[in-house]
Amino acid sequence: MAVEERNKMKLSIQKGSFRHYGAERRAGGFEFTVIARTNGWLSIIFYNKRRKGKTEVMLDESFARGRVFSVFFPDPLPDGVFYRLKDGIGEYMDPYAHVVFGREKWNDMNRKKKDYRIFGGLGDPIPYRPVESPVIDPRDMVIYKLHIRGFTEQASLPAGLRGTYKGVIRRIPYLKELGITSVLFMPLYDFEEIRYNTFRVSESGDKYKEHVSEPSGINYWGYGDGAYFAPKSSYFPSDPQKGMDMLSNALHMAGMELLMEFSFTSEDIISDPRFIADILIYWHTRYRVDGFHLIGEGLPIEYLLRHPRLSNVKLFYDRIDERKLEREDHKRFFYYNDDFIYPLRRLQNHMDGTVAELANQMRRQGERFGFVNYAAEKTGFTLLDAYSYGEKHNEANGEDNRDGSNYNCSSNHGIEGKTTSRNVMKNRLTCVRSALACIMLSQGVPLITEGDEALNSADGNNNPYGQDNPTGWVRYSSKKDVKELYSFVKNLIRFRKDHPAIRTKAPMKQTDYLSCGLPDLSYHDTEPWIMGIGPEKKGLGTLYAGAYAGENEEDVMVLVNFYYNDRTYALPSTGEGRKWYLVANTGDDSFLDKPLECGDGSVSVPGGTVSILIGR
Repeated sequence: MAVEERNKMKLSIQKGSFRHYGAERRAGGFEFTVIARTNGWLSIIFYNKRRKGKTEVMLDESFARGRVFSVFFPDPLPDGVFYRLKDGIGEYMDPYAHVVFGREKWNDMNRKKKDYRIFGGLGDPIPYRPVESPVIDPRDMVIYKLHIRGFTEQASLPAGLRGTYKGVIRRIPYLKELGITSVLFMPLYDFEEIRYNTFRVSESGDKYKEHVSEPSGINYWGYGDGAYFAPKSSYFPSDPQKGMDMLSNALHMAGMELLMEFSFTSEDIISDPRFIADILIYWHTRYRVDGFHLIGEGLPIEYLLRHPRLSNVKLFYDRIDERKLEREDHKRFFYYNDDFIYPLRRLQNHMDGTVAELANQMRRQGERFGFVNYAAEKTGFTLLDAYSYGEKHNEANGEDNRDGSNYNCSSNHGIEGKTTSRNVMKNRLTCVRSALACIMLSQGVPLITEGDEALNSADGNNNPYGQDNPTGWVRYSSKKDVKELYSFVKNLIRFRKDHPAIRTKAPMKQTDYLSCGLPDLSYHDTEPWIMGIGPEKKGLGTLYAGAYAGENEEDVMVLVNFYYNDRTYALPSTGEGRKWYLVANTGDDSFLDKPLECGDGSVSVPGGTVSILIGR
């Protein structure tokens, strides 16, 4: 072992414990457990506050187990010290670094002129947590997906809170009042938001120097590889670990789950299930993250589900071999894909959609797995834009409108984009409410994408991955329509909570297996108990029998009418003395405080709307 002193740092070292990867404070000093890319030796290079002067600590094989090196520094290190690693290939960033320095300011275009490299920092041990994570049953979950900057930049917050975790904490009451149980964050780990390419230039022998191209845009969303163990320093200024702790504690104190997205694109990472498991275990253990939405092709979902350290963590992914879930004793895997969006939009926008497709999506549920249902997602039109634009408008992305999906099943209702036409806006608002009603009155876990409850628009851009501006931010306002929609969504969520028959744990059997006089789920049309499933069908009535969820006092009827014209549906008898009452219709924003009695065994549902009824 050798220590090369270039800035006169006096360092004594001992063999480490190999306990935790990365650099972390320990009683009496600091421990580094790091991985070399080649066998033989590894150096830790310490940089001072200006990232210039450095001290190199070279470790030989006596500090290693294979390519893993562990070293303990028994003396305190100076404040503001950063580090990088060096092996036989060259210098590199520690992929297990718990803190990252070099990207403290969001989209800092001056950074390239100084030093575009990033450095590892010294992490803190897990702090004492007075608040435990809430245990939220999948049946009770309502997810809200957000981007830290998008959610806070235009939310009438003080400038010092915008774009940071503090802005999210300030807005937790907004989510709590809405009825959200689980907040899903787009990437919070440290990623490179400035889009440019690095390339290597050989100097001599096996040595090279990295060069970087001019910036070519911004990775606003954060998808792609990053420093997976470190909270993003520009989202959590001053002390990223403490800031992430505060965000986690604030959500848990409010009784809400913390969910995170992780995007993996590198083949080296995707092929290393251990590394991915290490990432999730770290965030679950260190920051009490309750679940993860994983993005990337071919990820090791089965391996992660088998991992004992992740046995109580919720995992969201777009596919799985369901045979791998046969031994699951509680529901923690959830399908997360677009399967719900397109049957709904095709039906709403009269694009050859059928009510049978939508009915299949609304009733899907698994014994050992669940589904996430959403009517819009970040990687597509906002909910309002799905009914305001017939075509994507991504010119601002700089790719000649070639990027983004061309399959949107959207409609502009006669006018492309913004309009002052009250009739057009009325139709659009009805579609928004109807879509939200369909996801809230379905068996799967409903997800609302940030701003969809506030009529947010991205001006027809269905791929604003680089739009760190009002197009990509959520536009909140105090307009009457926005306030009324927020109230409508809040009432929808509360109705879902109050009626467990529409969020059962197990798949419905469509039989009367309790011998209570009603099947758990049944379909109806212009006559009760008779429902054709031909491709021409654009409407149906769905009856959820409350007895199958221990709710003997009330049954729920959901009447979907996506014909152009009004349609009369028959109301089946659910027992002697029971009557049907109208609670809401998506043609307007109101939930009735005193439900209206429907009368003669039938009810008319306006075209393009959803009616919600209770039988009591």
